[in-house]
Amino acid sequence: MTATLDVPEQNPDLVLDQSADDYWNHYQLTFALYSVSDRAIPSAFDGLKPGQRRLLYQMHDSRLLPGNKPQKSSKICSAVTGNLHPHGGASMYGAAALMAAEFQRVKVIDGQGAFPRIQGDIPAADRYTEMRLSAPGAALTAELDDHAVPMVSTFDGEWVEPTMLPAQWPVLLCNGAMGIAEGWATKVPAHNPREVMAACRALLARPNTTDDTLMKLIPGPDWGCGATVVGTAGLREYITTGRGQLTVRGTVSVDGKNCVITELPPGVASNTVQERIRALVESGEMSGVADMSDLTDRRNGLRIVVTAKRGHSAEQIRDQLLALTPLESTFAASLVALDEDRVPRWWNVRELIGAFLHLRDSVVLHRSEYRLEKVTARRHLVAGLMKIHLDIDAAVAVIRNSDTVDDARQGLQKRFEIDEEQANYVLALQLRRLTKLDVIELQAEADKLDAEFAELTELVTNPDARRKVIDKELVETAKLFKGPEFDRRTVLDAEATPVTAGSDEDGPRERKVNTAWRLDDRGVFSDSHGDLLTSGLGWAVWTDGRVKFTNGNGLPFKIRDIPVAPDITGLLRSGVLSEGYHLALVTRRGKVLRIDPAAVNPQGAAGNGVAGVKLGGDGEPPDEVIAALPLSCQNGEAILSISEKGWKVTEVADIPVKGRGGAGVGFHPFVAGEHSLLSAQVSATGYVRGKRAVRAEKRAKASNKGSGTDVLPAESPA
Repeated sequence: MTATLDVPEQNPDLVLDQSADDYWNHYQLTFALYSVSDRAIPSAFDGLKPGQRRLLYQMHDSRLLPGNKPQKSSKICSAVTGNLHPHGGASMYGAAALMAAEFQRVKVIDGQGAFPRIQGDIPAADRYTEMRLSAPGAALTAELDDHAVPMVSTFDGEWVEPTMLPAQWPVLLCNGAMGIAEGWATKVPAHNPREVMAACRALLARPNTTDDTLMKLIPGPDWGCGATVVGTAGLREYITTGRGQLTVRGTVSVDGKNCVITELPPGVASNTVQERIRALVESGEMSGVADMSDLTDRRNGLRIVVTAKRGHSAEQIRDQLLALTPLESTFAASLVALDEDRVPRWWNVRELIGAFLHLRDSVVLHRSEYRLEKVTARRHLVAGLMKIHLDIDAAVAVIRNSDTVDDARQGLQKRFEIDEEQANYVLALQLRRLTKLDVIELQAEADKLDAEFAELTELVTNPDARRKVIDKELVETAKLFKGPEFDRRTVLDAEATPVTAGSDEDGPRERKVNTAWRLDDRGVFSDSHGDLLTSGLGWAVWTDGRVKFTNGNGLPFKIRDIPVAPDITGLLRSGVLSEGYHLALVTRRGKVLRIDPAAVNPQGAAGNGVAGVKLGGDGEPPDEVIAALPLSCQNGEAILSISEKGWKVTEVADIPVKGRGGAGVGFHPFVAGEHSLLSAQVSATGYVRGKRAVRAEKRAKASNKGSGTDVLPAESPA
């Protein structure tokens, strides 16, 4: 007997009438939006990411306040992930450990146990450490019980959580932030909290404060790790635009034959520096180093000692350390944060302070409205009780002569002209509230409620009154930062310049990208052929649809021929784009994708490119990129495309600008029997056939029959 397999009948209701590409694109977009708004990018208002906000809220709800007993980190993180944040406990503990780290500019969490002291440290396991809110951390959650911020349901609907914390100091500017999401990245440097609070008060009083005044109040970053900002390049641009390149140097002192490293630039780990030094010594680029010792401990902090060989000076070794290792590096500030609609955008320092002040105004308004509601309700009850006190005997008589509670309630309402709520309050009074002493206390309470009612009404209706309250509270909050640990740590050395390595067998070398680098059409960086990279933006296109834009970051200091990417298999063409130029990618299936390089993040020398144009599916011949055309975007510019049986000239202006990763648009319709495009070229002056100019057609226009070999670029007018 042959066994048969019963195949269940397909349920048509379970079949999606949707292509696989559309399905995955939808979910990729959904994840991208989630990654941006719910994970990686902080809010411009309370300065926190959702995970950080939920952690602090859980600690507030658990009463882990300064002075109270701390709690096991594992218990706190488990509560957060179980109640509020549907992610792993390990990632939550990592965020908590960072907020409790010693190099954090303002410690939000008071950690008990082995938490990181220097950058790159790994905290002890969460079962061995304990946490509670620090005094500045408690200031971020202090007004949650006053209904100062909106609350929403959690992911499972069982709890509620705040949309943002009622922060009393600007966390984002004080502690900085780093995060990478889909299409967005943020990198905010830390600042001195005293300077930031002073700037908040200044902008609150004078919103039109000049940039010069703002830079006097906040002259530059101030990281908890210390370090030095070298020169003033990029500082003003960063403060005024939210973007800027800052050169940051660690602290390296010379002690005899030793170079002692005691501070690192932000984001640079100790083991990274040590591994780089070892690699340089092994390669012979730092042949003057005799030994390196890591003397770092929890009491004295970072201390890496590099010893020079006999015949080599420690000063020379110091210059080489700064030039060849991350001890001097570039901090690319990028102030990206979420606005009130949870949409990421660029901010500058002034706008971030304005967002924080807007939050404080909203907090004062909401808590005043909540308190006003309570005061109004209490005033109403007190007013009814005072009417009763005017004739206690009459009130007692009404109650005693009533058969039921309803009769007593109605009798009091009629006799004393009070409403039902006031009557119920009177009926619930204890007899001791009828004493003469209580009448005096009642009058005092009424006067106090009247005064508070007037004050709260003024706060709710008058923005100027709220500004006075905000300023007063900023003064009180600033007292949290009086200790010596909040003195400026980062030195702003306006006179210093980036270090250059000393002369060796190859002569002097700049630490930055060498200005002599060139890139040719074969995908080779060199100093002898190709277009100068510093005069534009490098680009490379592969036949499989990948594209790469590069400014040369990561190129070595010694000039030698190196490929534009680690893998140049299938590289079609490369070159350097001038400012304002676009790049067109032409496929064998007759489609073109026009890309603005400003919309694509440049990659370093180690980058292998990103998805450029999406190629067609199965078919013969297989689809591929056959041409990469730099476009000047001038009037009259056109593309000549040649297929198996025809040719066509297309207006560049008719080709829309698209983002990378798309399929492009059709621009060369095929005739019967054609399957592929053979070549494409571009001319800024259009094309001629013989002595007559060829009219450029729109994308949908059919091609002309012929080989197209007699169609040539037009000569530019003299």
